Amino acid sequence: MEAAKKLQLYFIGLQRKADNSCRREIVDMEEELKVKKELIKKHEKLLRGWRKEAKDQLDKHNAELDRCSL
Repeated sequence: MEAAKKLQLYFIGLQRKADNSCRREIVDMEEELKVKKELIKKHEKLLRGWRKEAKDQLDKHNAELDRCSL
């Protein structure tokens, strides 16, 4: 009976250790996800700016072409 209790306590300890390890891993993954989401937002903002600049340049060139063809 005593051996069964010791085994049970041993396995409970292993389970707690595994649970704690999983929790730490989840926290680390959540932090990594947060960082990556921020990077995505930053890059999306840059892309929007570059698209606007490209559109402005295109509009400027088109207007210049229209003036030249008149």
